Amino acid sequence: MKNVNLLYKKVEDFFFVTKGNPEFLGFFRISIGTMVLLHFLAILSDFEKFFSGKSIIPQDVMSVFHPGWLLTFSKITSIFESLGISENAVILGAKTLFIMLCLNIIIGFYSRFSAFLLLILQVSLLKGSSFFIYGVDFFTSMSLFYLILLPSDAYCSVLSFIFKKNLKEISFMPVKRMFQIHISIAYFFSGFDKLLGYNWRNGESIWKAIHLPYANRDFNFDFSWMADYSYLLVMIGWATIIIEMLYPFFVWIPKTQKTWMILTISMHLGIALVLNLYYFSAIMIIWNLTNFYFEKESFSVKSPVFDWRLYKKSSSVEI
Repeated sequence: MKNVNLLYKKVEDFFFVTKGNPEFLGFFRISIGTMVLLHFLAILSDFEKFFSGKSIIPQDVMSVFHPGWLLTFSKITSIFESLGISENAVILGAKTLFIMLCLNIIIGFYSRFSAFLLLILQVSLLKGSSFFIYGVDFFTSMSLFYLILLPSDAYCSVLSFIFKKNLKEISFMPVKRMFQIHISIAYFFSGFDKLLGYNWRNGESIWKAIHLPYANRDFNFDFSWMADYSYLLVMIGWATIIIEMLYPFFVWIPKTQKTWMILTISMHLGIALVLNLYYFSAIMIIWNLTNFYFEKESFSVKSPVFDWRLYKKSSSVEI
């Protein structure tokens, strides 16, 4: 019974005792808000080609690939058109709203409510145009979800300046631990999936990736010489598998945490430079820094029991 109580106490402390630096709240909010805004501005000139009635792939074709109950941007447009509002006006309103919500998140002005509205708008855009989405869009949705769960305005925000909240009263650990476990599981199964096939183990996937027609277009690195040194491709493939599969083990150990973060971030920098997946790499680097860079404690609340009423009270200022 004593061992059970000790285990329970450790689990309780792990999830509910506030530890670490609350600066990650401001870093995550500002970084995600900025990245989502830049990503949206990058496609702004082509918005109509993706999401309007004049899109490259007709909306009625794309509607075949999502359930009828799903709220998509084309349905939102149809609703407003039935009220006498033109599609161009709806598109202009969506663009303006998207940018304003991103700015609210960045400055920390009711960022949780802004993230909630932005998540609805982002999902309606992406789910109705599934042919145009890729990994970064899913991670963007998850990032906005975490912004809703976390007391995002508690640090370095307009609202924290106005209401002068005491950071020691903010309980963010349950969500942070869930976030940390989430990224650990994601990396492990990403590496495990690569291990199951032979393409990553023999370097074939690396060779194919660096020669994709849409990759390596910004810097035009010459990788032809690697054909004579195929063992390098094998080493890179195995290094990727090892970094991802062992991530949930070594990133939690204080002595190896920094090393594993450097390896993981270096991997994403390589993806950005070679495959030109800048936004995907940026959001994964943000996730890594948010979860494990701010582990140095600026204070620690040694409360043995977590009070959800305190968490609710500390979060009520934002909604």
